[in-house]
Amino acid sequence: MEGRFINPYTDYGFKKLFGTEENKELLISFLNAIIFDKEEGITSLTYKNIEQLGDIRKRRNCYFDVYCEVNDGSNFIVEMQNARQDYFKDRSLFYAAKPIRDQAQVGEDWDFRLENVYMVGVMNFRFPDNEYPEDSYYHVVKLMDIVDQHVFYDKLTLIYLEMPKLKNMTLNSDSMREKWLYALHSLCYTDSYPEELHEAIFKKLFTAASIANLNEAQWNAYDRSRMDMWDYYSTLKTAKREGLKEGRAEGREEGRAEGLAEGRAEGRAEGREEGRAEGLAEGRKEGLKAALAESKNKMLDVARNLKELGMDDETIMSVTGLTSESVEKL
Repeated sequence: MEGRFINPYTDYGFKKLFGTEENKELLISFLNAIIFDKEEGITSLTYKNIEQLGDIRKRRNCYFDVYCEVNDGSNFIVEMQNARQDYFKDRSLFYAAKPIRDQAQVGEDWDFRLENVYMVGVMNFRFPDNEYPEDSYYHVVKLMDIVDQHVFYDKLTLIYLEMPKLKNMTLNSDSMREKWLYALHSLCYTDSYPEELHEAIFKKLFTAASIANLNEAQWNAYDRSRMDMWDYYSTLKTAKREGLKEGRAEGREEGRAEGLAEGRAEGRAEGREEGRAEGLAEGRKEGLKAALAESKNKMLDVARNLKELGMDDETIMSVTGLTSESVEKL
């Protein structure tokens, strides 16, 4: 069923809510809440070109979701990222480096003084490998001296919001930061305006996000953006399924090879035990035959000596255990 509000994780939805002149007030309030946890601080801002060309022709361009400069000269990049990338942190630094380099004053005497640069990453995924605890979803990163634990450089700030950790969020705070996070969360998971949000700025947010207020062109743009997001997720799931299928096939081959090697080893061990037992039985049998033959030869020698002494055959058979035929042949 279609929700009442546009999904802020679509490219169109995020830029409509935070990247347009008509909704500039929303971005100001959002930044004040996320950076300062209050309504004051930033009073005005100017949107900058979201496509930042490379310094030379072969260098890669940057495409920002929202890029602006605020009243005190600070630069802000706000990025909505739907799915985890292997080098997401690298990408964050790559993007943050652009407004730093843009501050170089070409053709003028410049002492390298820089204004603040903030990179805000709204993440529709979690950091991998449980980098942060389950209840930790707001992260502020600066350059720090790791020996004595002080902030070495405070003009570059990276802020990350792990939004999936808010899936079961309830609002029990007067914090503007918490209210904004709850508002973004609610756009995805509710069809009604949250009664907990009393401020006028959130009513403006939900009005701007109302699908009913979109004209035909806006709806078509949003629908394309939504389809792009679904296609992206479908591609990820397909790749995952194919990876699992290939992994299972490879696993079967590896398991078969391992099983064959283990079977051969066990077979050799069992064969050695069986061969040892058979060899032992045959050895005992041959040893017994040899012992019997040797014993018989000794009895024949005894019988021969007794016969030479004149003893009768019956007595010799009784003493040696030989048969009458063997005694008669002596």
